[in-house]
Amino acid sequence: MRNTYGILVLSLLIQIACSDEKNQKMTFEPNNVTESFFGHSVQDPFRNIENLADSTVIRWLEKNTRSSTEKLEKISERNILLANITNNTQGSKAAVKRLYTAKQYYFYLKRLPKSKTYDLYRRRIGENAEELLWSPTFLKTTTKESSSYTITYLKPSWDASKIALAITKDDEEISEIVVFNVRTRTLEDLRISNCWPSELGGISWLPDNSGFTYTYIPNIDRRAKNYLLNTQSILHKLGEDPNDRKVIFAKEKSSKIDINEEDLAMIFIPDPNSPYLLAKAGGVGYSNYFYKRIADIENTARRWIPLFGKSQLIRQYVIDSTTFYYRTARDASNFKICVTNLDDPDFINPKVMVDESPDGVITDFAVTKDGLYYVRTKNGVDAKLFLLKDGQHIKIDLPTPAGSINISSANSDQFNLEVKIEGWLNYEDRYLYNWQEKIFVKENLAPVEDHPELSDVIVEEIEITSHDGALMPLSIIYNKDLKKNGKNPLLINAYGAYKWSNSPYLYPYLLHWVRNGGIYAVAHVRGGGEKGDSWYKAGYKETKYNSWKDLIAATEYLIDEKYTSKNKTALWGASAGGITVGRAITERPDLYAAAVIRVGVLNPLRSEFGLNGKNNVKEFGTVNDSTEFKALLRMDAYQSIKDGTKYPSVLLTAGMNDARVPPWQAAKFAARLEQANPNNDVMLMVDFDGGHGFQADIDKRNEELADIMTFLFWKTEHPKYQPSN
Repeated sequence: MRNTYGILVLSLLIQIACSDEKNQKMTFEPNNVTESFFGHSVQDPFRNIENLADSTVIRWLEKNTRSSTEKLEKISERNILLANITNNTQGSKAAVKRLYTAKQYYFYLKRLPKSKTYDLYRRRIGENAEELLWSPTFLKTTTKESSSYTITYLKPSWDASKIALAITKDDEEISEIVVFNVRTRTLEDLRISNCWPSELGGISWLPDNSGFTYTYIPNIDRRAKNYLLNTQSILHKLGEDPNDRKVIFAKEKSSKIDINEEDLAMIFIPDPNSPYLLAKAGGVGYSNYFYKRIADIENTARRWIPLFGKSQLIRQYVIDSTTFYYRTARDASNFKICVTNLDDPDFINPKVMVDESPDGVITDFAVTKDGLYYVRTKNGVDAKLFLLKDGQHIKIDLPTPAGSINISSANSDQFNLEVKIEGWLNYEDRYLYNWQEKIFVKENLAPVEDHPELSDVIVEEIEITSHDGALMPLSIIYNKDLKKNGKNPLLINAYGAYKWSNSPYLYPYLLHWVRNGGIYAVAHVRGGGEKGDSWYKAGYKETKYNSWKDLIAATEYLIDEKYTSKNKTALWGASAGGITVGRAITERPDLYAAAVIRVGVLNPLRSEFGLNGKNNVKEFGTVNDSTEFKALLRMDAYQSIKDGTKYPSVLLTAGMNDARVPPWQAAKFAARLEQANPNNDVMLMVDFDGGHGFQADIDKRNEELADIMTFLFWKTEHPKYQPSN
């Protein structure tokens, strides 16, 4: 249990009235809260910053943001860098994302050169001609807020006659759903609010295309205690009033099944020919699944039947009528692919299609008329493609080496396999592969940007020994003419959470860092999925410390091998990666010159009391459990700051509309660093109209990247990026 004996002062927060003329910052006055957890006393000197309704907090955030912006704008090279970034993102090439297949068509989002918005397009498979269907700018006829809207998600109906679109504004992930009628080229008279279609769930069309299911969030007020809780799966029939919500799966409707108030309630209809639909209660981790017949979707007398639980460790599945293929880590840390039948499912003794292998992790699979294709990836950076056909495992020769492969197919009646290949130095290329003809046909829906300057860049993929003897993968990227003399600027990227693999991808900051003579490295720390489920569990809750100790080990290796030196080394981390990077710089401040932590988790001891907090408990733990409390305290960068210590220069960012990580996480960390030592160099930049960054418009992304790269070049002593007097 937890006893709170520190009492917040009821009067208004006291601010130091005058700002420091030199750094133009306003120091925030602490208002300490003391709490006791299982006999352990915890001090929280800046608990008052969590009150984002307090005008003094807002003024302090605004002051710091203004001060940080002014500092970076004094570096003249920033404008040149911003122009280069803008040219890369809005130059001569279009960009495509969110591709879906329905009938004989591709539906996708595309942003034209010089444009700021992604618009909805359609193209017939196998043809080059495309047509613009709809743009968020068309909303100008119906709303004054159209300029800020973005399409975040799309799902075409099975017959390709309609498309459900999620639209949002100001980088808010919570969306509205509209329906576009392909035949009439108009929006239906429909607007469904309080939705969160994303990579977690989304929209599922009924087999007869008469309607769809979606996840509804009853409360989207960030100030409310029940924010994002008790979500509901809703069935919407076209032509019906969207306010007359038909709840088909939710906690209050399903008292006899295992669903918690923080679980996202989601419905999936992955195959229109299957008599079954699935319901999921969970989030980004392993979840509980239930099923029933689609014919009984509105029949509340027919209960949801448990299909499989979290203990089955199922990460991915494909349904073909009643056949259920799935990828699982149960008794197979590197995953295996099994199959069962939904008419009589058996997850205890299923048929194993592809067994676990020490040669790599099974990261993806798809079923076509030719057989079962699967991807096996070593250390998260070396991907191979295989086909299981007539009992034989056949390795497919790829058209180009692959750091990462993603595959998909429309259904098991099709021969074509969609294959997406990318690496650290090349953007994603999309191919169609046909086993009958043994050829890959490139089918990018927009020209892929090429960077000839990267032809002289090499990639080292190695493993280094971490603090406890574990072998950790490390990717090192630099120009082939670089000399290992300890004088090179180094930027290390690390994450390490939620099983996510930091796989090869040409990040914008990688491109600009290497262009300017730097070394870019990715530490594939524990907590990620690069080496399977056991690698994830080795950086989870009580073992979370391995994440930042792996990062420290990578840093020491790169310094010892003369890639760089301490005054040239910087870290980059975002979101949950804030734990890894935050603890690395607080445990070993002597190793780093600088760190950028973007919308980062820095005070996990308080995460469960913030936005979406109960979902974070699944990954990091709760203060209500003695063992998990100790783990949370150990991983808390804010709590790890020591008075009198000189820490590396830090740039922290946050978004006021962030539904995942509240901005006070970064703000409290900044205030504590300044309190610990007035000489600590801390920059805090809050986007008052932004969120987690997923839906930010292109201009905002470019400005933020220019700020981050300018800061990193400045603090690692790049001669062109020094402030003018």
